[in-house]
Order: sequence, then structure tokens, then C-alpha cells
Amino acid sequence: MIKINLVKEFTGKELTLEFSKKYGSIERLERMFKRDPTNMEFYGDLDDWTYFNDHPDEKIEESKIIYTNKESIGAIELNLISLIKQFKPKSVSELAKLSERDLTTVQKKVKELEEEGFISLVKGSKNRKIPTLNYNKLEIAI
Repeated sequence: MIKINLVKEFTGKELTLEFSKKYGSIERLERMFKRDPTNMEFYGDLDDWTYFNDHPDEKIEESKIIYTNKESIGAIELNLISLIKQFKPKSVSELAKLSERDLTTVQKKVKELEEEGFISLVKGSKNRKIPTLNYNKLEIAI
């Protein structure tokens, strides 16, 4: 059994910017919560937004633990994750060139990493898919 701890680190300011993108304004979220006071997501987001408006530099750490029996993260996958973090490629093709691997192999591995939640593929120009990391740290325990 392999335990993988995925850790994402960000600040209160970054979180409030995400809330702004999601809801538009804190006032709009307040109105949404008043219409649906049983919605725990609205409640939690409103509480966090209010708190982190006053504490923008506070560090936040979010983690997700994955347990797996399969070898979903091997040397190739770790190399691709490292290249994404270091070089921030603008496409999967660019990632393949950086890794000096065949595009078909890299596409398959990127799809697997996306399915596992390690990375996301963001739409870029000319129908490119930009690989981005979902987490700042990977902690692997065997």
C-alpha cells in the first residue's frame, strides 16, 4: 500500500481572490446564503472570506491523502510533475519535448495524472491543454 499526501499551500489573499472569482463579491455570497441558510458550502466560504479579509497574509495548507496499491506514480510521472513545476510548459507537446519522451507516452501519463488529481489541464490558445499542478508538495510513504 502506498500513501500519497498531496499538499497545497496558499495565503488568505489568494483564497479571497478565488472566492471573488467564484461568487463575484462577498455581498453576493451573503445574499446567496440568506436565500439558502442550510447550504454549508456558502456558510463555510462566507466564514472563511470574512476571516481572511482581515488576515490576508496568513498561510493556509490544504491536503488530500490518496491510498493506492497500484504504481500510479513512478519515475516518469514524478519527472513530468517536476518539469511542470519547474518550467510551466504551455502545452503537453512542450512537456514531451522537455521530458525527451514520445508525445503519445506523455499524453497517456498526463491523462493518468489528471485522473488521479495530481494535475489539471487548462485550456490554452489554439486548443492547447496546459498542464498545471494542483498541489505544491507530494509526500509519498511506502
